[in-house]
Amino acid sequence: MLFPTLLLLVESSLIQSKISVMALVPSSSLSRRVINHAPSYASRTNPLPIAANIDSNVNYEPPLFGRRVRQDVSSKLSHMMGTNYKNDAHCMESPSLFAKRHPSKRRTTITSLMLLLLRRLITPSIAWASEASSLTPTSPSFPLGRRRVLTNLRSVFQSTIGSLGKLSKQQVKRIFLAGLTVLLFKSVIESVMAYRRQKIDATSEWGRYSDQPAARGMALTVLMMILTPYALLPVIIEKITGKNKESGDNYIGYNTKEEYESSRAHRLRKKGGRLFADGLLRLGPLYIKIGQILSCRENLFPDEWIAGMEKLQDRVPAKSGEEAWALAYEACPGGKAGFHQKFTDFDDVPLAAASLGQVHKARLRSSGERVAIKIQRPRLRDIYDKDLVLMKKIAKVVDFFGKAGQVGGVEQSWVGIFDDAETILYREIDYRDEAENAIQFANDFGIGLGGVAIDSTARVVDGKTKLASAAEWLRTPYTYGDLSSEKFLVMEYVPSIKVTNNAKLDEAGVTVEDREYLAEALAHSYLRQFCANKFFSTDPHPGNLGIEVFEDGRAPRMVFYDFGQACSLSDDQAGGILEVIESIIDSDAKKSVAAFSRMGVLKDNADLGKVQAKCQQNYDTGKLKVKKRKKRSKYSSDSYVDGASQLEARIEQAEKVSNVVVSTPEVKDTEVMEYFTLQSEYAFVARALSQMDGVGKSLDPEFDFISAAAPYLVEVKGAGRYLVDEAKKRLKFVYDPGDGVLAKEMALFKLLGFDPAEIKTSNRK
Repeated sequence: MLFPTLLLLVESSLIQSKISVMALVPSSSLSRRVINHAPSYASRTNPLPIAANIDSNVNYEPPLFGRRVRQDVSSKLSHMMGTNYKNDAHCMESPSLFAKRHPSKRRTTITSLMLLLLRRLITPSIAWASEASSLTPTSPSFPLGRRRVLTNLRSVFQSTIGSLGKLSKQQVKRIFLAGLTVLLFKSVIESVMAYRRQKIDATSEWGRYSDQPAARGMALTVLMMILTPYALLPVIIEKITGKNKESGDNYIGYNTKEEYESSRAHRLRKKGGRLFADGLLRLGPLYIKIGQILSCRENLFPDEWIAGMEKLQDRVPAKSGEEAWALAYEACPGGKAGFHQKFTDFDDVPLAAASLGQVHKARLRSSGERVAIKIQRPRLRDIYDKDLVLMKKIAKVVDFFGKAGQVGGVEQSWVGIFDDAETILYREIDYRDEAENAIQFANDFGIGLGGVAIDSTARVVDGKTKLASAAEWLRTPYTYGDLSSEKFLVMEYVPSIKVTNNAKLDEAGVTVEDREYLAEALAHSYLRQFCANKFFSTDPHPGNLGIEVFEDGRAPRMVFYDFGQACSLSDDQAGGILEVIESIIDSDAKKSVAAFSRMGVLKDNADLGKVQAKCQQNYDTGKLKVKKRKKRSKYSSDSYVDGASQLEARIEQAEKVSNVVVSTPEVKDTEVMEYFTLQSEYAFVARALSQMDGVGKSLDPEFDFISAAAPYLVEVKGAGRYLVDEAKKRLKFVYDPGDGVLAKEMALFKLLGFDPAEIKTSNRK
């Protein structure tokens, strides 16, 4: 009884106050319905005495509405209430505005009514006919069109300008500060919400930062503000204390490495590197890759920051479940149908994840072979397109205030650095390039499907014979190039133990000698890559390397994954690297300078005498010294035994030469570094050597690349070429290019007007 009474009270109040809802409907329909409806309520309740006022109020008709519009609204309104005058007799008796109606009808008719009211609001004033006039409304005084919109906009603009012109300076200042406060508050709230989401998933804001540069700019600003004290305070502390750490392991004021690592400057830099890596991870994949590329450039970041960036690959969260399926369908050629046509047993929990993609297990439907599918994260190209444009603009601004500094002895601009990085970055997000790199790597080492040995495509340095297959000590997954695409890479599934997971290596029975052998295999592989294959993987961090263990007693194999970043070398670059390695083995400073010249790393105005003196100084002090290899009880092939004996003989010969003291003036590192220039390829060589050294030391604490690779020089150079070169060294007084007998005879011939080279050329003609 209470609810109908309240409804009647509300209806009565609406009628008495002449609410516009009553004005929207004609008196011939709604008024009659309300009058007829009031007694029905009165018979069931004891209504307030309002019936006397109904007759005088319901006939109120605003003159602004014509009969046609009122009838349209009335029909819409009655249909919204679920009433039908023709078919529903009950509705004729119960036409209350609050009458119960069907929800589906209400949903469909509310939209129609809102559109009708909206049309009434936006149309200009219409001259409506009187009650006795025709039902056809008059046309609008003018149509709503472009002129009308422009006129209204002009009016609003003029009134706004006029209002602003009347404001005082104090009011303008208040309005400006209020707007700025609102924007700042909004940015802070968004940053806090983004931070909460990133604590759950560090990649949650990658797409938003790309779409909203302002949000990314705020995140960058906050990151720079956080990092500033960690970048400046260590420098200030070292200035005050007079202690400093130069490149490498050179310390000024610190007696040992442990003393530096216990210093406050080191702790601040280490924390700054961790915060920097966290910030790059949250900003997006491009910033992660840029950080890794910049970490290869000397003098740009402290060693502690570089170490933090090298660990980024293992910290990128992966997508699993439905998200993984969605990624697979989007990346696979042919979409969902193409994916299920080619693959089965897809595991939606990834094996590994990185900044650009993640890897899942599956099987080929055609053969049942187990494969690993690398799926690219969504929108990477779109993110790169937007972010690189912004980065280049920032680089131009930064270059205006100062360059990036000396990199390899050459003044580098930030714009130039980003231009070099752009090509690498775009190649890495095209998995077709990675497939080509992986196939070339496998062919160079002679490794086929299943890790079986096939003919190698690489040749020894003399070019006469092909290198032997490395399938006995090296493994890399076979790549299915025909199934791969820009965002989808299909490889053979090769399980292994992570190279730095000592617990699992111990559990698998990998001994100390096994690990030393694996460290040598890593060095052996890079000697071939640098000097014979002339093509190498630039990213041998622990996430891209594994160890394959066998239960049948075979030697474990080093496994290479991920060839998104690879680099090629020219003949002179590869030959120069080989000559540098041999000159270090022989402690031959003169040969080192000649190798530098062939590599193209010396400037035209370089003081070769000073460079040679510095090399000799490093050899005499033992700063550059090759260690003799340990004799292995197993895994010792004939080629290894021969190479190790040759290395031992060369080291003994070098020690005899170094015992002859030659007085040379002391040369500082800074004096000779200005004579060197570093090409981009050597930056990646340095990066590969640095990462390889860290992995090698995790397997063998006494690891160094040259000592571990030296026994395999015979294999890389070819036995014939190696013996000839060694004979020339024994007969140095004859073959030395500067002081040898042949060189002096050549100089004498030229002095007499005879050039043997020209005579040889004319004879050929």
